[in-house]
Amino acid sequence: TFIGSDKYPELNRVLEEVGAAHNLSPAATAIAWLLRHPANFQPITGTMNPTHLRYLSAAADVQLSREEWYAIYIAAGNTLP
Repeated sequence: TFIGSDKYPELNRVLEEVGAAHNLSPAATAIAWLLRHPANFQPITGTMNPTHLRYLSAAADVQLSREEWYAIYIAAGNTLP
């Protein structure tokens, strides 16, 4: 996984910053990013923990700005044309 991994410090920093602006955990911020993706992904959490599901489901109520979305995209190591 990439969340909290030392292999992805920039991505985790941006997930934390964007998440803090929306009162989301980094994992929920990643879900919010997926929900805003133009391919209309349907995230699967992989957890049965009710508390964790509540935290992640908060992502459905957040609309990331275009700037936030692309900041995460670029922090993940992607480039823009």
